[in-house]
Amino acid sequence: MIGESVGDSLTARPLVLYVDDERANRVVFEQSLGADFRIQSVADATAALAVLDTQEVAVLVTDMRMPGMSGEELLRIAKERKPSTIRMVVTAYADVDPILRAINEGLVARYIIKPWIRAELVQVLRWAIEAWTFSRDSMALHARLMETERLATLGSIAGMLVHDLKQPLMSLLINVDHLRELGKAAPTLQDALARAPLPEAERVRLGLLVDDLDPLTTDLRTSAMHLSSLIDGLRELSRPCDKSANLQAADPLPIVRHAMAVCQELVMSAHASIDYEGPCVLPRVRMSATELTQVLINLVQNSAQAVAARGTPQGKVSIVARTESNMVELCVRDDGVGMGPEVLGRVGTPFFTTRAEGTGLGLAQCQRLIGSAGGRFRIESEPGIGTTVTIVLPVAA
Repeated sequence: MIGESVGDSLTARPLVLYVDDERANRVVFEQSLGADFRIQSVADATAALAVLDTQEVAVLVTDMRMPGMSGEELLRIAKERKPSTIRMVVTAYADVDPILRAINEGLVARYIIKPWIRAELVQVLRWAIEAWTFSRDSMALHARLMETERLATLGSIAGMLVHDLKQPLMSLLINVDHLRELGKAAPTLQDALARAPLPEAERVRLGLLVDDLDPLTTDLRTSAMHLSSLIDGLRELSRPCDKSANLQAADPLPIVRHAMAVCQELVMSAHASIDYEGPCVLPRVRMSATELTQVLINLVQNSAQAVAARGTPQGKVSIVARTESNMVELCVRDDGVGMGPEVLGRVGTPFFTTRAEGTGLGLAQCQRLIGSAGGRFRIESEPGIGTTVTIVLPVAA
């Protein structure tokens, strides 16, 4: 009777299905976690689908790289057939690209890095089983839990990448500074070109390149410094801080010009033009230069992509600025495809996107940054006419 009671208790537990083509990994998983969870392990995706079709699986944990059907393919099928099952992957750090893709497409809630640590994995599986249990009572709560978890997972991946990004960025900044020194020597180089025995066409071509050195390296350095600030911001996310104690201000006009320069090639590839309409001098706004740069580049890129999607020549993207009372208003307008009310109502929701390659996080981040700065964010759009995004920021004291 005691044995039957233990067996019944074990069978009553929610099922964790583990998929890995390496037998040693399956044995370790079962032996390490079998005392805490009801585990069933299989060697491939086909066997996993058979279990999903015949049993109620609370948590699916799969390797990504497997012969035959990959972990990513398995996750897609599992999402369609058993949407309430909590899906996770175990992966090596080198697999970060497919993991990001799986997170953005809602295929997984968590990823587990190999070699995993038992105590951490126990916590993750307990969370997953609780989330699965909640899903039986409320699908809305389940969806909210999954969305929150996906955001946390993306943040975790970003934290891992920060350290690796900083080193090549420092090398980039050093080399940009060397190029800027070369740009300062432009008059000397032009004199040397004038005396060099070159064909006239070649002399003109080289002269234009020399003239472009200074503005190009200035833009390049501004972009690199912006990237450096973003990386520093990622590192600060894990550290408690009081933002109100360190309020920053920025001159919006140089940032507008930089956003236009960064997006110029994208706009031109859409057979469109980009321009600025507004005062030659704007008051400083109560927002950091890094965050305002991030917002404007996102908005201009979105506008250029909307113009490109329309597919007609002579498209236009404009940044319009005006001041009123103690506020600065910046509008990013385009005559692209526009959006209907249904799409417009969901724009800014994390992970909602109308582009196959998009993540749906850009506008959500813009809204968050503008709101944190005490500003306002508004989107107006009409299909076939275009879109206007308006941000209103308080003037710095």
